[in-house]
Amino acid sequence: MTPKEPQVLLLASERLLRVAALAIGASGLAASLVACGGAGASGAGGACSATAPGITPTEVKAGMVWSDTGPGADSMRAFRAGVDARFHAANEEDGGVYGRKVTYAWRDNGGDTALSLSVTQELLDREKIFGLIHAPGGTGADSAKLLQERNVPVTGIASEPVWLGMDNMFSWFYLGKGSSTTLGKYIHDQGGTRAALFAIDGSATGGDYTQQVVASLKASNVKVVKTFYTSEITSFQTVAQQIKENNIDALAGVLMPADAAKLLPELARIGVALGGSLKVALMPLGYDNSVLAQYGRALAGVSISTTTQPFELNTPAQQKFEQAMNKYAPEIQPPTQDIAVDGWISADLFLRGLEAAGKCPTRESFISGLRAVKDYDGAGLTPDASNDLSTNFRQTSTCYYTIKISLDGSKFQPASSTATCGDVITPEQMANLNQQP
Repeated sequence: MTPKEPQVLLLASERLLRVAALAIGASGLAASLVACGGAGASGAGGACSATAPGITPTEVKAGMVWSDTGPGADSMRAFRAGVDARFHAANEEDGGVYGRKVTYAWRDNGGDTALSLSVTQELLDREKIFGLIHAPGGTGADSAKLLQERNVPVTGIASEPVWLGMDNMFSWFYLGKGSSTTLGKYIHDQGGTRAALFAIDGSATGGDYTQQVVASLKASNVKVVKTFYTSEITSFQTVAQQIKENNIDALAGVLMPADAAKLLPELARIGVALGGSLKVALMPLGYDNSVLAQYGRALAGVSISTTTQPFELNTPAQQKFEQAMNKYAPEIQPPTQDIAVDGWISADLFLRGLEAAGKCPTRESFISGLRAVKDYDGAGLTPDASNDLSTNFRQTSTCYYTIKISLDGSKFQPASSTATCGDVITPEQMANLNQQP
């Protein structure tokens, strides 16, 4: 669970809703997965009459677009490692898919949607890839349109609204253009009724994470009393006084760990302690051991929302993931990082599509076969234990886990062993909610 930069969080909404456009350079381990194969061939189980780009008798050549450079790129190293670990596990332990090893070529989009189009074209036309894994952020409408027109299968976490409704683009989590009641319901259930909202700046539009949180709060009967723009905060003592004066009992929005660690002690000093008159403080990120080490005591009792299954549950699927990461991507320590999980599931979803496509895969059979899957298990790591891929691409995802930092600030404690799921808030409903006082 790697810390993300505030501006990246809003622009790409990090894991919660627009996972940041991030990445890092290639590792030596990944080199064995980087491919240079051609197109079309016979299948592992015998001759195939159909040919498809990136398919040979022994190999499936995928592509990956990610941010090797650009804002926040360092945070994305674990995503590629998760992809590498899953493909290595499939190739070395399972013999690939129908006897074909899965490799990939990659291109850097720098988190730029305009650049995404050109590098995607290059992967399709020069590298002759079969399908694509897209790292969070930077997909862009033009790139998505090209992939749809060329009928190219794509897997990844749908961190941008452009994924919604695309039949060829597969995910276990869809941001969508609306919101859900999940976060607001959690705050309400914790006793929150009057919230302070933290936002990056004042330029939020209807699709921004800030607007999504506002809609979720209002739909759950939590009043947004005051908004604080984090770039304008010069004194957390002043912010604390304003929170007390306005009888605010909940903190939400883009409340970053570093800011919360400054604010909460100031609130406690003037009698607004978390667990007392302050009922809940919900952060959109911070599920990271480094956060505990740096800020743990100051963040005692804080809640964190995430789409990552809490590692404290130590499920068999999590054990498999950790073992593979330690074996195939040992440079990522600790391996229990949410963005690595995103990479692992993205690759797993691609493998599931190849299985569904059959021994003689085509892009068409991949898309139709995977879209017919109604019980994808998300490699045992997603909020939904059974993902209906035939319908989920049409709707905003609503399920999140919530984790609390222990009262001594030393560890994470899952609020529940299962995810909490709310109701969808449509774009129209979100707009109406945001217009309400």
